[in-house]
Amino acid sequence: MKVERKIDMKKFFINTWYIVLCPFVLFSACEKPSLIPDVDPAYCPSSIEIVLPEAAANLLYDDPASGTATLPMIVGEEVALQWRLQPDTATFQDVIWVSSNPQNVSVDDKGVIKALSATGLGYSVISVTPKGMYSASGVSYSLRVKVSATLVPATAISIESADGDSSIFIGNKLQLVPTISPAEATYRTVTWSSENPDIATVDNKGVVTGVSTHGQLSEYVNIIATAMDNSGVKASFPVRVKDVVDPTSVTLDTQWDKDHYACWVGDKSIALTYTTVPEESTFSKITWECTEPDIATVVDGVVYFNQQGNFGEFTIKATCPNGASDEIRMNLPVGLIRERFLNENNLTWGVAAQSGNGTETKQVWHEEGYLTCTTYNQNANTQRGDFQAKGKVWLNTANYPIFAIKMDYVIETYEAITSCAFKFDCVGKDKDGDTAFRGELGGGDKKWSKRYKCSDGSSVMIYDLREKSFPTGGLLPATTVAEFTTFQFKYADMKTSEAQIEYNVYWVETFKSIEAVQAAIEADGLTWEE
Repeated sequence: MKVERKIDMKKFFINTWYIVLCPFVLFSACEKPSLIPDVDPAYCPSSIEIVLPEAAANLLYDDPASGTATLPMIVGEEVALQWRLQPDTATFQDVIWVSSNPQNVSVDDKGVIKALSATGLGYSVISVTPKGMYSASGVSYSLRVKVSATLVPATAISIESADGDSSIFIGNKLQLVPTISPAEATYRTVTWSSENPDIATVDNKGVVTGVSTHGQLSEYVNIIATAMDNSGVKASFPVRVKDVVDPTSVTLDTQWDKDHYACWVGDKSIALTYTTVPEESTFSKITWECTEPDIATVVDGVVYFNQQGNFGEFTIKATCPNGASDEIRMNLPVGLIRERFLNENNLTWGVAAQSGNGTETKQVWHEEGYLTCTTYNQNANTQRGDFQAKGKVWLNTANYPIFAIKMDYVIETYEAITSCAFKFDCVGKDKDGDTAFRGELGGGDKKWSKRYKCSDGSSVMIYDLREKSFPTGGLLPATTVAEFTTFQFKYADMKTSEAQIEYNVYWVETFKSIEAVQAAIEADGLTWEE
């Protein structure tokens, strides 16, 4: 009998391929050759920067409006930018260029920028980013470019030194700062030169270095600043270079040591005064030390206070090359606030930045030592202008339990204002972070301990921190330090006024007692009543 066999083709192919592949499988299992080829590692860029040609780099200036380095260009000008990656062994070197306002400044894929128009915003931010890291990498660099339609030449230049001094010792440096008029001048930098480089040199940033006095005690040299627009406008600044003379003794002024004078952390730094023998000594020859560097440091006689919340007494010591020395004991007590508005460049309190209904708050500093604050339109007939500390505040009720602020109370200075909210609002914690203090001190509107009306029309609002508690955290403990990140007066709901109004603030301070507050008012030549 003939038997026909049907072949299952699917099984046939599976079995056939198994037979064919089996030797390779066995070989692979036995020999285990590497299936991953050797390759060189790839390195990603960690940073990138724009490199300008020298001529363009010399034109860079710090723009006060934006707070950034700015390159001025005139319509039609082109500058070829380069870039530098770190590490320089980065595997991929390609980059992407972007212009924030291409209608003002264009940029091609080679980094060539061209000034097109001074209309609209009149500037563009040119950025460069590694190609593989273009999105949200954090590895990028930008350059602000300001475009002018035509060249506005300089008409005048004034020069001053950064520290107010005009003399240096041989080997020391002095930073000069130029101011160009008019403010709209296209080029805001200058070229520097020295009339006699044998006496002093100057670099392209205006840094003067003393070289020699030719054997004399001192020599003068003029440092010259010339406008970069070919206008020929220039100015000179006389610098006195003094010979190096070792001090044989140093005496520190004891004004900061007398009666344990309390320095305030908000001062940030204090320049010590001192005398030397001989008088014309080289001050840089003096070495300075501070016994508590966590509290303060000292550089060339300037004491810098820490801003991390460390307090206590410390000693500053000055030593001459021959070993002669002098020292004073200084004090940075916890809990002291003393803002008297004497330094415009170091204001630690001010009006909060607020806006609404087309208006915004602003402040003006006065050399006499006070601030004028302007409110904003909170709504159609109400004004607001909160007043706040600009940084951290540390309190300690054992040292300074009384907080006071001398300012205008708008209800009494404006007849149109019949009511307002005045709330002392804070957010803080104790030094160990165990207890949080939050909310309006004392609760509700105008919950001061006392208010003194002064003879100049102002008011002093006084808060006894030993009796005023926070909604969260309660009373401040006397045994620890409280650190506040928000410390402000909500000065709001000033009714009824459709126009912005002003109020003055004269000082903000903590005191050891109510009697000390009264003495401070009287020291200003004022009388007061409750």
